[in-house]
Amino acid sequence: MVISHRGKGTGEKENSIAAFEKALKMGAGGIECDARVAFNNQVVITHDKVSKNEKNLLTLREFLTFAKKTKASFFIELKNSSPILAEKITEEIQKENLWDKVHLIGFSIMIKSALKLQNKYPKLRVIPFVNVPILSFIKIPSRSYGLFLGWIEQWRGSRFLFQNLIRPGILKKLRRRYEENGFKVIAGVINDKKGLQYFKNAGITDIVTDELKLASRILK
Repeated sequence: MVISHRGKGTGEKENSIAAFEKALKMGAGGIECDARVAFNNQVVITHDKVSKNEKNLLTLREFLTFAKKTKASFFIELKNSSPILAEKITEEIQKENLWDKVHLIGFSIMIKSALKLQNKYPKLRVIPFVNVPILSFIKIPSRSYGLFLGWIEQWRGSRFLFQNLIRPGILKKLRRRYEENGFKVIAGVINDKKGLQYFKNAGITDIVTDELKLASRILK
């Protein structure tokens, strides 16, 4: 499944309904977006911090209304560690009965609250980013619906370190280890042919990307 990263590469404003709609038309089967708590305690879909004067941001309610109308899967990255953020999103997922469509993802610090909510909401799908995947051969990660692998191109050395620690054969074994322990495995944010092929060859084909056409061609 090709997962659009914030609707980038569509020509529309990222983290907007217009961008998400276009991404789905361009072949995406999933949408990744970002969520924060605004000053009025309302959850909004945005990557950057929210200023007091900022208006016309997509609200969580509007986003989930859109999600209900599609057949796509959705992945909401928690952009701060506030328990309020994870709780509010989970309550809305429950209210709209979107357990099978909407996932919560995030870095270890940001996703802690969501992981704790799994006890209260067993249907909640939480997918934390794995900081050092190679250590999973020693100790399997804590219980969650899935695990997120990959790198961040803007972080110098992120990709180099990942691919040098985890050669193609090791990645395939890692994917099998995760799946044997009940985890769904996704990857991102992967934007070039070599990176996409690297994960595809290991059997990981649910990938977050900005390059929808390229990913659709490689992952088909």
